Order: sequence, then C-alpha cells, then structure tokens
Amino acid sequence: MAAPPIRIYGDPVLRTEAKQVRELDAEVHDLVERMTAVMCENEGVGLAGPQLGSQLRVIVARPDTEEDTEIFRLINPRIIAAEGSQEGMEGCLSLPSLRGEVERSAQVAVEAITPEGKNITIEATGLLARVFEHEIDHLNSVLFVDRAAADTLCWLIPDPDAEEGYRLEETTIEEAEQRFARLRAKRQAQGGAQQ
Repeated sequence: MAAPPIRIYGDPVLRTEAKQVRELDAEVHDLVERMTAVMCENEGVGLAGPQLGSQLRVIVARPDTEEDTEIFRLINPRIIAAEGSQEGMEGCLSLPSLRGEVERSAQVAVEAITPEGKNITIEATGLLARVFEHEIDHLNSVLFVDRAAADTLCWLIPDPDAEEGYRLEETTIEEAEQRFARLRAKRQAQGGAQQ
C-alpha cells in the first residue's frame, strides 16, 4: 500500500486540534509506523498525525536525517517546561519549499507515552527542541507560518549555480496560500488525498 500523501497547507485537518489517544490499539500503532515511514521517505525531521489526515495526538521526530539517528515516537506529547530562546529558519512538509524565521525555546522538556505504553520525559535542546515544539504545535492546529516573522517568508529554490545548491526567493503568506491552493487542486485532479 502506498504511503498517504502529506496534507498541504489549506487542508482543514491542519487547522483542527488533535484529540488525546485513549487506547494504544492497532490504529495507533499503524499510524506511528506510517508516520515514521513518510517522515523518512521525505527526509523530514518530524511529522504530526494531522499531516497524514489523523486527528490523533501522535508525533514522530528525529534530530537529523541520518539513517542511524534515533527516532522518537510520541503519543499525547506535551511540553512541561521550556527555557531560553533560539531563532532559526523552519520549513514544513505540509508547506513544501516555504521557509520562515521562527523563535522557539532553546530547551524543552516533553512528557509523552511511547507506543509500548511507557511514560517518558525527554529533555531536548537545539534542533530537537525546535522539532518537538513545531510538531506539538501541529497537534494544536498551529503552523510555523503563524509564528514566523512575515518579512522572513521565502521559497527554497533549487539552484545548481548557488554555493549551497539553492537560493531563497522572498514571498508573502498570500502568495504562498495561492501556490498551495493550486498544489491541492492539482493533487485532487490526479486523485490524491482529499485536500
């Protein structure tokens, strides 16, 4: 079975608050496995249930895209402590190629349940703290563009002539909304996920 397409900005599921997982049943385990596979296939560092159309409070995360990196699979995650501040560019698999500067906490403590039913607390700093905050925001129907400074929004454009292999092109949220609406319409025409 093919992996479900990632829901794109403008899809109502991304603006609906996810519900607490009450039972670690087959549906939850299947969701965790699908999310892990989709995150890895798309070289992401995190994914939340709503991005695959689920309204369950489940996230997967990894500090980087190296194959041997630990993958965190968290159910009903919540931030119980946060301190410090860090600014950095963020992107999102539900807003492909869009980037923006977002201020996040430098360190967080996250409580969650593992798929095996174990209660855990994870202390994270740097990128992992940012990923946890970003993905937990998804569960609360908040997207990175809601937190990004409007004048920092830009498209990441592949450019073989650029030193980094890409260039940045400024945009506005209105232009981004139009582009994502066209992408959703194209997917619908091709028989993709309901967008």
